[in-house]
Amino acid sequence: MVQARDPITVKLYGNRRLYQPARGRYLTLDELIALAHAGSAVIVHDARSGADLTDFVLSSHPTEHRYTEH
Repeated sequence: MVQARDPITVKLYGNRRLYQPARGRYLTLDELIALAHAGSAVIVHDARSGADLTDFVLSSHPTEHRYTEH
């Protein structure tokens, strides 16, 4: 049986900084998106209220589209 990893918990502060308490470091939005795309379970909480902001934060990242000319 494969054990699921604990989700990565991140706090969002009022200045839009993302902090990962388990590692004691700040993350960029790009790093957070990369973790989510790599399959890690990510949870983002408001640092003050504790509200779950995961969907809001992950959906606020603009998607890059790369077009190639043939």
